[in-house]
Amino acid sequence: MFNSNDFPQPTMIAVNGVELEVFEAGKENAGNPIVLCHGWPEHAFSWRHQMPALAAAGYHVIVPNQRGYGHSSQPTDVTAYDLTHLTGDLCALLDHFG
Repeated sequence: MFNSNDFPQPTMIAVNGVELEVFEAGKENAGNPIVLCHGWPEHAFSWRHQMPALAAAGYHVIVPNQRGYGHSSQPTDVTAYDLTHLTGDLCALLDHFG
């Protein structure tokens, strides 16, 4: 289990016209991705207990702060947060990781 001191460091990844702050565990399991998505008002850190267990089970765990959260881009137009944009971000993130 991660605590606040050893939670993975983020990487900023440009996808779908925004930059997402992305945390990863189990990078050695590339090709077997699982994406954990937080809701409002959560944050990627909410998945800190699940990330190590899923990595140990053989997954490449990818946990973005969705647009508008943490250090991810924060578009000003409310329509930039619709389901088309949010799912587009996740699809582009998976494309980024191949």
